[in-house]
This record gives sequence, structure tokens and C-alpha cells, in this order.
Amino acid sequence: MKWSWNVGRIAGIDLKIHLTFVFLLIWTGFTTLSSGGDMAAMVGDILLILALFLCVVLHEYGHALTARLFGIHTQDITLLPIGGVARLESMPEDPKEELAVAAAGPAVNLVIGAALLVSLLLSGSFASPMDISALTGNFWVRLMTMNFSLVAFNLIPAFPMDGGRVLRGILGLRMDRVKATKIAANIGRGIAVVMGLVGFFINPWLVLIALFVWSGAGAEAQSVEVKAGLKGLTVRDALVTQFYQVEANQSLVNVFQLSMQTGQQNIPVVSNGNLLGIIRRQDLLSAMERLGERAPAYAAIGVEPEGLDPEMSLADVLPKFSTCRVQPVVEDGALIGLVTPESVQQVMWLNRKMNSSPTPPPNEKTDTI
Repeated sequence: MKWSWNVGRIAGIDLKIHLTFVFLLIWTGFTTLSSGGDMAAMVGDILLILALFLCVVLHEYGHALTARLFGIHTQDITLLPIGGVARLESMPEDPKEELAVAAAGPAVNLVIGAALLVSLLLSGSFASPMDISALTGNFWVRLMTMNFSLVAFNLIPAFPMDGGRVLRGILGLRMDRVKATKIAANIGRGIAVVMGLVGFFINPWLVLIALFVWSGAGAEAQSVEVKAGLKGLTVRDALVTQFYQVEANQSLVNVFQLSMQTGQQNIPVVSNGNLLGIIRRQDLLSAMERLGERAPAYAAIGVEPEGLDPEMSLADVLPKFSTCRVQPVVEDGALIGLVTPESVQQVMWLNRKMNSSPTPPPNEKTDTI
């Protein structure tokens, strides 16, 4: 994720902090001082935010380590002002496994909150008569309350919260994944509508959360539907075999002319038959401006994606398009073709058509590769 820096590696998973998280700490200190608090109160509030986000990190590790039990790796965990994001390679499709992974995060916060509650009880913090004002200002009471609040919020049965995945996992025990996702997404949209109406009269933040939930529900339903449409298909099924490539020592002006004449905006670069990388249009223009027209083609390589195995599941290719919209396919060390979002869309439509799906054909207008 852009604007994030790595602060360590725990249990084989990179832990990152996004730049905006620093702004959250600054904003917390500013609001405390502007509301009449002193320096001690400001430091206390910042420490509370840091403690809370330590709990969020543990929450995300709950997801990540549980997913590891099912053979799913986590790329990294990033702290944002809205919480943490664990980038799992995928979510398990087995309902019981998804249920376990989704519930693991809130379970961590529940354990933390329960441990703090027991500690407070044993310390006599709740002894009668209780001073409510003192309790609400108590650091550990506030942290306990926040953890229980995280449990409640995350278990709202709506995507992209954990509760949406828990609900789908439960529904998936009795029906297929696509149907379970549609039901869970519709429930999430219903909750978003109610949340938005309540927020309109009570708290504008609820309206933003409602939009977030509505968008998340739609994205999850679409993602699962796409993966279902690609079931059983491999990279070879979506292979684009008619394309142009250039040798590493060709000049940039020749590459530019080839791109102009053919309309191909992403051009593979090879050397002695071995793939070196992809030159994208923006990479080509930037290299020509910096290095001149006579510079070799390899100097303009912008991305170096690993060659895909032609027998690889097509559904597993989808996340790779986030880094490069053209994925090279290599067999026996030779570049045999390219896969693009458009070629995947076309083969998915054809697959559905052959299975008598009523899905309308995709738009005939497609981007050049």
C-alpha cells in the first residue's frame, strides 16, 4: 500500500504503518488541547490510541495466524486511521474455515476486553460506591470499553466487516458460496440503509460508515460472482496469443513506433527468448524523455511480473492485475502469450454463455494491451 512504511516483521508477516495514521495521532493531541485538556491529558489520549491500535494489530494477527492454519499466507498488515488491514492471499472457500478466520479477529478483542475486566474487578476498581467520572477517565476502563466496542462493531453482519464473513460462513454450511454471499450482501445493504437513515438524524459519521458498508457488500458480491464464473478455467483459456514483443537492445524510438502502429500499449521485452519485463506506455514516454530516443528498450521496463503458468487457475490471476494489467504467460521458459482483464472478461462471458447463463455479453469496446 502506498505511503506506508515497514516497522517490523512478526511471525513472518510485515507490519506497516500508513502515513495517515500519524495524522490521527496529531489530530488526537490537537482535539484534546483545543477542548481544554492539558499536556498530561493529551499524552494520555495519544497513549490510549496507541494501546488501542496494539489491540487492532493483535486482532489482525488473529485473522492471519488462523488463516495460516489452513495454508493461506498473509502478505502484510497495515495500520490505518480506520483500523488495520491484513492482506490475506485469499479467503478460504470452505465455510467452516472462513468462519474460523473471520471470527478469530473479534475473538482476540473479546479475550483482551475480558482480561481487562477481570483485572479491574480484582484490583477493586469497581468497588462500591463507584465514581462514574473516575471510571470513565480510567485508562484501562476506556481500553476495555474500546475492545468490547470493536467486537460489537466487527460482528455487524455486513461486508466488509468480519460479521459479514461470519454470516456467509454460517449460510455456506447449508448453501453454495454464491448464494450465501448474495444473501449476506443483501442483509448488509439493508443494515447500511438503516444506519444511513439513523446517521442522517443523529450522527453524520454513521452515514459515512453506511456508504462504506453498502460499497463493501456490493464489491464482495461481485467478486464472488466473478470467481464463480471463472471456476474450472485456466490461464490458457484466456490466453492472448497475437501480440508484439521487442528485443532488449532495440531502441526506444522503435518501440514507440511499434506501439503507435499496432495500438499495443503494453509491450513485453525479451532477450534470447527470455522475458525481462513489460514496457507500459507511461514507462516508454518517461524513458524517452529521460534517456533519449536511442536508449535500449530494456531501460524502459516498468514492471517485471513473474510469468504465469498456463495451467494456473484463472481466478488466482485476478489479484495480479492490481500491479500490472498485462500478465505474461511462460511455458518451458518461452513467452507464449498474455492475459489481460479484457481477455478474462471475454472467456468468462463465453463460459457462462455455454452454460446457458442469461448474463448479457460484455461491452465490445476493450482496452488495447
